Amino acid sequence: MKVAIGGLWHETNTFSSKRTTLGDFEAYQFVHGTEILPRYRNVRNEIGGFIQAAADFGLELIPTLYAGAVPSGIVAAEAWNHLRKILLEDLQRALPVDGVLLALHGAMVAEGVEDVEGTLLKSVRGLVGANSPIVVTLDSHANISPLMYEMANLLIGYDTYPHIDPYDRGFEAGKLICQLTAGDILPTREFRKLPLLTPPQAQLTSQSPMRDIMAEVQRIEEDPKVLAVTVAAGFPYCDVERVGLSIVVQTNNDQGLAKAYADTLCSEVWKRRDNFAVLDTSPVEAVRRAMAFANGPVILVDVADNIGGGAAGDGTALLEALVSMQAMDAVVVISDPESVDKAIRCGVCSTDAFQVGGKLDDKHGPTIEIEGYVRLISDGAFSHRGSYMTGQHTSMGRTTVLNCNGLELVLTEKRVMPFDAEHLRSLAIEPARKKIIVVKSAIAWQAAFGELAREVIYVDTPGICSSHLRSFDFHRIPRPIVPLDHFEDVPSLATTP
Repeated sequence: MKVAIGGLWHETNTFSSKRTTLGDFEAYQFVHGTEILPRYRNVRNEIGGFIQAAADFGLELIPTLYAGAVPSGIVAAEAWNHLRKILLEDLQRALPVDGVLLALHGAMVAEGVEDVEGTLLKSVRGLVGANSPIVVTLDSHANISPLMYEMANLLIGYDTYPHIDPYDRGFEAGKLICQLTAGDILPTREFRKLPLLTPPQAQLTSQSPMRDIMAEVQRIEEDPKVLAVTVAAGFPYCDVERVGLSIVVQTNNDQGLAKAYADTLCSEVWKRRDNFAVLDTSPVEAVRRAMAFANGPVILVDVADNIGGGAAGDGTALLEALVSMQAMDAVVVISDPESVDKAIRCGVCSTDAFQVGGKLDDKHGPTIEIEGYVRLISDGAFSHRGSYMTGQHTSMGRTTVLNCNGLELVLTEKRVMPFDAEHLRSLAIEPARKKIIVVKSAIAWQAAFGELAREVIYVDTPGICSSHLRSFDFHRIPRPIVPLDHFEDVPSLATTP
């Protein structure tokens, strides 16, 4: 059985001023052709899951392109066109194929193309025809569109946030495409789109309301007639028509059952719509509370400067509060290539004043002056050893560590999501021995530091990933929508397109 594999991954924050270029993909994740299989064999991401499924079920995999970039602003047209061209040309050369497995994010936006994943899937469908199954894995922040649903035979979304199950979902997708191709299953599906925006820190699947919703998903998936269920909470910092929470129920030759379960999940989500509201703490109060704890680490979550949501990674609100309140044994990571360059010029064991942060835009706090002793200079490379993308290699670019009167300030060339403890350990910083750790994330940081945390404080910082969704200047999202508007009952929008 001959199956093409590939994928495109980008979570696009349309409020970001940082345009995403082809270079951003090439610097983060750009693996082409025969390089894919050796690179991701034994890596616990979707592609690793595809590869293991191929080994277990006898698939011949034909790799195309797997590319991704750190979340940021709208993808440049030339980048999107280039990536699309490579993937489709590789697929065309591989034809005929028995099926296609794609690892997509689900919230990628390019210049002139609001629905990148739907557009790509339409092109793939045009190449392989109506009879070759297309099975797609999606991030749980996917903003699923009607076109995505229509063009794919099955959509398999993550069940967890933090995302610790991409490998499992990739393996599941590989198993299902075998059953589809063999004619062992006949998918019948229902799609629902609810007018509901949810901030990421309310999407944690180990806490209510998502814990209760996912428990219902697991109950439904115990039915042997159910193939897969996806509840994608969506990505709210994306001003496009397809934004919002999505539900996809996929059964084996039972349309009525798919509809009934989709209706059940709609009701379960909608009755909890007000439970997605969050309340964050001011930076000064958060630092005061953290300093009052006898033992650490206390995690201060820099919510609005969430790199994994496309933010700058150079927000200074918490750094400024920590410095002004003379917090000790704290660690903050700031993306600041200019300061990295200066620290390297100064050299290890030197002390100087640095103008840090607040340089990418004016939305994440001002540049602040801080004196620091250059303790370490590193190439910034590490491998994931925790539960998130185990085995994947990450580069922070040139990286320096400054000691600033008891506060350790990590300066990186690249914006890097804090999803693995090696983010710090690779720099000779043991997180378990820190009193305070600032993470520029929403929830996914828990894969790195969740088990170490003595206390967690979500902080109301400025930035483009703020939990105050009403503060964003939306123009293209469908209205009315919660929490921007009010509904009494489940709206008629919650139907299959």
